[in-house]
Amino acid sequence: MLGLCRQCHRWLAVRPAAGYGCCSRPQRRGLCPWRWSRQQMSAPRGFSLVELMLSMLLGLLLCGLLWQSLQAALQSRSFASARLASQQEARFVLQQLARDLRMAGSFACAGPAQWPGSGTLLMPQAGEGVLSLSYGDGGIALLAEPVDSSSQISRLRLLQPAPAWPPGQFLLLASCRRIDLLTLDTDVFLRQQDGSSWLQLAPGSPLLAHMAEHHLPSLELLALQQRHYRLGQGSTAGELWLEQNGQPALWLASGIASLQLLAETLPACPGGAPRQWWTLQLGMRQASGSTTATPYRLQLMSRAGSACLA
Repeated sequence: MLGLCRQCHRWLAVRPAAGYGCCSRPQRRGLCPWRWSRQQMSAPRGFSLVELMLSMLLGLLLCGLLWQSLQAALQSRSFASARLASQQEARFVLQQLARDLRMAGSFACAGPAQWPGSGTLLMPQAGEGVLSLSYGDGGIALLAEPVDSSSQISRLRLLQPAPAWPPGQFLLLASCRRIDLLTLDTDVFLRQQDGSSWLQLAPGSPLLAHMAEHHLPSLELLALQQRHYRLGQGSTAGELWLEQNGQPALWLASGIASLQLLAETLPACPGGAPRQWWTLQLGMRQASGSTTATPYRLQLMSRAGSACLA
């Protein structure tokens, strides 16, 4: 059966029952199959090359902006972490130095005036990047007990157990009147007897003659601490090292640009030693590479000397 297309005016072989034309394509709503095929082919399919390139360009621009923001955030976080680490390092150094500075020249109730011929740096001696000091640590009260008919004191009872001091440890026998430097296992010996700890004086020790000069109720036994702080030079520049009691140098911190100690003497009590204020100035290097050091300042008073102020 032939039929005329009302749109393209072509004759088609049409099977009305099946609804198909000569090209075996469906005729929908009276449309010509050739017409329908051209409309199907002209319909837009996907993106064109220009649209794809524009999309890629916009994506790259967006990634670039996000990458810059991410880099800025990472740099800010890294700088904050480095600054926090520098602050913690400075706080540790200040706490370490503050304890030693407060104790410098302190030997129980005695002070540098009771040890004039010690030959030891008692009060802090500061230079460029150098700090040296000494003090007595871990005071143990002593009780003098005469053991012979002449009432000469040859041993002292410790009112608490002594630490595990190594042989050759420098000890101080200090009272409010006098300080004597002793060497463990040479000048004195630690003994255990009747459940008590005793400090036995060596036979013929000069300390036997000096015991009369001590104030016996204030006798204490202390370990001598000698501290020497220094900033490294050359390959170790900016590093703080501690040398104590003849032991190998111990690394404490890094990133330190400067270390300075200032002293101010306050009015003394009548008949007493003057008190001193120590001002510790610490410069920490910045992690950003800037040549300007971050200053830290700590002020404290020495424990050595009289406890009152005019």
